[in-house]
Amino acid sequence: MQTSHTMWAYLWDLVDDGLEETVEFCKGEMGLDAISVATAYHTFQQLRPGRPGAKLLTAGEAAVYFRPQPELYVDTCIRPHVAPLVGEGNPMGELANICQKNDLGLISWTVCLHNSYLAGKYPDCAQQTAYGDSLGWVLCPGVDDVRAYIIALCRDLAENYGVERLELEMCNFGGYGHAHHHVKDGVDLGGVGRYLFGLSFSAGCMDKARGWGIDAEGLRNWVREQLDPVFSSGEPLTGEIEEVVAGNAELAAFQEMREELVTSLIGEIKGATGVEVSFLLMGDRWGARIRPERMAGEADLVELLAYSRDPEAIAERVKGVLKDIDDPEQLVLGLQAYYPCANSADDLRANVECGLELGVRQFSYYNYGIAPKPCLEWIGNCIKNSKIK
Repeated sequence: MQTSHTMWAYLWDLVDDGLEETVEFCKGEMGLDAISVATAYHTFQQLRPGRPGAKLLTAGEAAVYFRPQPELYVDTCIRPHVAPLVGEGNPMGELANICQKNDLGLISWTVCLHNSYLAGKYPDCAQQTAYGDSLGWVLCPGVDDVRAYIIALCRDLAENYGVERLELEMCNFGGYGHAHHHVKDGVDLGGVGRYLFGLSFSAGCMDKARGWGIDAEGLRNWVREQLDPVFSSGEPLTGEIEEVVAGNAELAAFQEMREELVTSLIGEIKGATGVEVSFLLMGDRWGARIRPERMAGEADLVELLAYSRDPEAIAERVKGVLKDIDDPEQLVLGLQAYYPCANSADDLRANVECGLELGVRQFSYYNYGIAPKPCLEWIGNCIKNSKIK
């Protein structure tokens, strides 16, 4: 398999630099095979070093960065929230045409469930704790409307924008602690307590648990019983998550159900779109319900973000994932192409060559609009002048 090189990018940066000019630069000067463009994204504040004048760009609402086809969303109560950047036009559609003309692949980088705007607008679709709190920043994959929305979103991008790959970020459960707002807490929950408090007992998860033969209400009460002393005393729960799960049959079944909800959603997206699907490994089995071996069985590719300046550390992370998937060519290695993970072109090249030695053949670089301009040259030189092509 020939090596492949892609780069993550934001549509707003491409628009500001000129779509035609940027695509020609990415293809001609950098030598990229594809660009991975954020089509659905969470809130952010971005420092843009290459901008003349003001350097900060802030988006206070999660949004989609393309013009949706409304008919595709009739099976869900959720409607896409379109970013102001789209306006009356459709820059994503323009970009798709320009990429096709220049033979540059277009990948949809889609943040699926991390969406504080939709979680707030559709509270019944958000993850809920055992106490009934909405986690607020994340939609729940146990809710049928959420699953239908994500499938419709992916169909929209595949059918209307000619993307060659759907790159799925946060297409899994979330947990407590990552939020749109500043988190204020004075209680050390401990690893077990944080796991239990991050479990979703949304109406969708409760219904599905009953369908699995799980005493959903009994489990929710048990979780409260474990957490109530933590909240009253401030003392964390001790022990290991795996042992706690194994020691409670209802919790073990609930964990298995949640892992299956994530895995099956990837398969449903793949079946509904018919395009290549890549799953970003962000999180672990307990917090995100991600099992790399299961993801590799449903998705065409899995992606590892190995942001480090140390090739040995990157090698250890790659080897860890390769314990769970059979083929290193199914792995996309994500590298940060700027400080502190790359202080020079040599640093970046060493990280790529580390992946190559382990059989990895697909690489993605972060990020067009965040990296200083010299770092983009490092990527181009790395692709053109080293042994990786």
